[in-house]
Parts: sequence; C-alpha cells; structure tokens
Amino acid sequence: MRHYWRVRRLLILCSAVVFLDAVFFAALTPLLPDFRRDLGISEASAGLLSGSYAAGALVCALPGGWFAAHFGPRRAVILGLVGIGIFSPIFGLAESLWLLNSSRFLQGASGALLWAGAMSWIVIAGPEERRGALVGTLIAAATVGELLGSPIGALAHEIGLDIVFGAVAVIAAALLALAMTNRPVHPADPQSPGYAIRAARGSGINSAMWLLAAPSFAFGVCVVVAPLRLDDLGGSPLLIAAAFASGSLVETLLGPLIGRASDKVGRTRPYRAGMLIGAVGIMGIGALTSISLVFAAVVLCAFSAGMAFAPSIALIADAAAGAGIAQGYASGISNAAWGGGQMLGAFGGGALAGAGFIVPAIATVIVLGVAGFVAGRTTGLRAVPAVSGR
Repeated sequence: MRHYWRVRRLLILCSAVVFLDAVFFAALTPLLPDFRRDLGISEASAGLLSGSYAAGALVCALPGGWFAAHFGPRRAVILGLVGIGIFSPIFGLAESLWLLNSSRFLQGASGALLWAGAMSWIVIAGPEERRGALVGTLIAAATVGELLGSPIGALAHEIGLDIVFGAVAVIAAALLALAMTNRPVHPADPQSPGYAIRAARGSGINSAMWLLAAPSFAFGVCVVVAPLRLDDLGGSPLLIAAAFASGSLVETLLGPLIGRASDKVGRTRPYRAGMLIGAVGIMGIGALTSISLVFAAVVLCAFSAGMAFAPSIALIADAAAGAGIAQGYASGISNAAWGGGQMLGAFGGGALAGAGFIVPAIATVIVLGVAGFVAGRTTGLRAVPAVSGR
C-alpha cells in the first residue's frame, strides 16, 4: 500500500511537470497570426518559429535521455525546470524574431529534459503491467496542458506575453520544490550510449520511433497550418484557441483509456485507427472553407493524436525494456521521435502552405498512410519489466 501511494504521488508530480511543458508549448498556437502580422513574417518563418521548440527537443532528446539514465530522472526533471523557468520569461520579453526563435529552442531543450526525467521516473517506479495506463496518464496531463495552453496564448494576446510567460518562473520553482520531496530512482550501474545502441539493434525500436514520429509530424503541420487557415477565414485568436482547446479536451479524455486498451489488446490496433482519423482531419483543414468545419477538423486531428501517442510511446518503452535498455534512453528516444516529427511537420507545413493549404495536407496523409502500413506489420508488444540501468 505504501508503494502504491508513493507511485500515485510521483505520478501527480510527473503529470504536473509535463502539464507545464505542454501549456507553454501550446500557448504559441493562437499567437502565430499575431507574429505573422506584427513581424511581417511569411508562412515559412511562422513554421520555423513554431518548430523551434521541437528542434530544441530533438537536439536535447538523446543527451537528455543519457542524463536521466546516468544521473537519475529526478535530476533531469530539476534541470529541465530550471531551464524552462529561465527561457520562458525571455520568450515573453523578446521583440525580435531571432530571440523568439532562440528562446523557443531553449524551451524545447528544457522540455526534453522534463520529459526524459518524468517519463523514465514513472516507468521505472510503476508496475510494468500498468505501464500503458501510466504513460496514458502522462499523455493526458500533457493534453490538459495543451487544452489550457491555447486559451493562455489567447490571454497573452490580451494582457501581454511578458506577464503570462513570466509566470512560468514561479510555477517552475514550486514544482522544483515538490520534486525535491520525491524519492529519486538511482541507476545501479548506468549504461553507456554504446551499450544502448548495440542493444537497440533488432529490438523493434526503429519501427516504434517511426510510429511516434508520424503523428508528431501530422500535429506539427496542424499547429502551423490550422491557425493560419482559421485566421485567413476570419477567425480570431480566441476562436483558434477554442479549436485547439476542444481538440485537447478530446485527447485528454482518450489518453488513459487508450493506454489501458493498449495494455490489453496490443499497442498497434488503436494506433492504426488514429492514423485514419488523422488523415481525415488534416485533409479537412487543408480543403474546407468553412470556419466551423475547419474547427471540427482540428478536433479530429487532436482525437487522432490521442489514439496514437500513448500506444507508440508505450511501444518504445516496451521495446527498450525487452532489449534491456535503460528507460532514460527510452525517454530520450521518444523525445527524439516526437521532436523530429514535430519539427519537420512545422517547418514543412509552413513552407508548403505558401503553395496552398491543401499541399501540406496531402503530404501529411501520405506520411500517415505509411505509418498505418508499418503499424500493421508491427506486433502489438506486451509490457515487460523496465530497466533503470545496467
């Protein structure tokens, strides 16, 4: 019973950490049309700004996983909280595009440490038979953050970015204090990167990474193309925020349910359904000309993300555990797959949107179709015990 409550307490902390990260990742979405007008930037530059966060997460993903595997998940969480508490206020005060991009990049790097620490901490501490549910709960917490992030971005539009993003420093300090009160998980004999690379060969991790990168790519396209599309159709920052908040609400409700389902029926069945729904949603964003229908298409895209993220992240954790790879590295691999997909989706979506919003939508449908095919050839792996170090 004592172990149960310790895991519950840790789950609350880890959920709060990824919640904070997701809030200020999503807060940019309704602000993109403002930046496009105020700074006079193109769709491609808007995509670069949106993708800078994911680029930072990608660059820091594997180093963050190594840090969590060698020095422990708690220290990774603490370092990530320090980073996000510094660079988020800088973003709120920035007035030039280069400083916005730079601070956004460093926010993403800090977020990679948060995710590597939080995910590996709860996977190692929790029972393996509930791994999908625990991962699903973290994904749900992150999507609650996305749910509130878009309205918070709209609030920043009204009262100022400096006030809203400056508040992150206070919240990060409070979470840092809470992290210090939770028992750390110490790797008994930290793995070397070389060992992890050798163990990953033939483990199924490459396929699992692709399965996570594909919906991340789609969502990267969505968070750039959908706000610009709604803005061109006359939508306000508040309406854009409402569209993404509604989608995040659906994803929040789905996360734990999909995680539990993947524990029972395998990881890939709900995933393939998500790919189909995502294809319909992204085509709706690119092709439809009604604000209400595009709004509904955004909700569909979030629905598909809820169907895909929890199973694919759990699949990476399963493959890593089966190969004897420390969960710190597994979390870093997940961050790399998410960051790479999100970055390419944001950059590519912004660049292709200049030729018409239907172009990035078609490209995304192709990516999702390939992912669905790969998932059909991937066995729905079951949970195996996690490894903290070797």
